[in-house]
Amino acid sequence: MHIGILRCGVLPDTASQKYGDMPDIITAAFHTIDPSIRFSVFDAIAEPLPSLDSCDAFLCTGSTSSSYDNTPWINNLQTMIRKCANSGKKVLGICFGHQVILQALGGKVEPCERGWALGTAFNELHHQKQWMQPPLQKMDILAMHRDQVSQLPEGAELLANSQFCPYFMVQFGSNILTIQGHPEFTPDIMRNLMAVNIDNFPDHKIREATISIESQLDSYTVLQWMINFINQRPAQTGGK
Repeated sequence: MHIGILRCGVLPDTASQKYGDMPDIITAAFHTIDPSIRFSVFDAIAEPLPSLDSCDAFLCTGSTSSSYDNTPWINNLQTMIRKCANSGKKVLGICFGHQVILQALGGKVEPCERGWALGTAFNELHHQKQWMQPPLQKMDILAMHRDQVSQLPEGAELLANSQFCPYFMVQFGSNILTIQGHPEFTPDIMRNLMAVNIDNFPDHKIREATISIESQLDSYTVLQWMINFINQRPAQTGGK
């Protein structure tokens, strides 16, 4: 399996010096499940986007940008996403990736009225797909986001939501899977990012998040689900 990571942002220096940049963290997380996966990194902001046939699947990362920013690189990325949807190419989205993919397909993204989501997102699952193996009764993973999807594109299927985030995990067709949270993050990474960005968060959110990230996480299972999703065959056309 060859996954192209579409890097949509960078981590603060204090985090990247300790853990590597976003693609490094994603690669390390997936390799705990399947060390045979091959990754290529493409800078979606500064470099030309890859051809669709260059990888078996693509993964859009998190970002400090907002998907509704009217910038050339985000517009180009959305064009690529629509091409993937129409061609049946598998695409995964994490955090900003989740938002920009669903926006590109006709959904809407807005700042959350309640401010930042921070810590563990405790999600209810609405469907049990064949690729959701091993099965879970709930899905709890780390999250850090200010924007979120407020309207799904037509044809999208809600798979999981939390009390805070109404559209946390979404499938579009048979080839696109997006998730608002960060299955690639560990509690230690989350603590580091919280400390770096502490001025953005009210004190009570820091206290709540510090406690919540000590809960049992389902991150490795969600990573396995993402691998299973890519491995599904055959991929059918997923867009309009």
